[in-house]
Amino acid sequence: METAAKVFIIIGMICGFWAILPLVFGIIALNKMKKNQMTTGWKVCTLIFVSLIAGILLLCMPEKQ
Repeated sequence: METAAKVFIIIGMICGFWAILPLVFGIIALNKMKKNQMTTGWKVCTLIFVSLIAGILLLCMPEKQ
């Protein structure tokens, strides 16, 4: 599910490149996913600003410890 979320984040960044916010939030979300520091707040920001599907997938994923 994490791979699918990453793919949809990248697709959202490509489709919304003109708005700047998807690029910024997408890059931050991908970096936080790599470091396993993804919090619920960032998941919601991804849902709102980058991609609806990626945000839902992230919210369904369990918190990593």
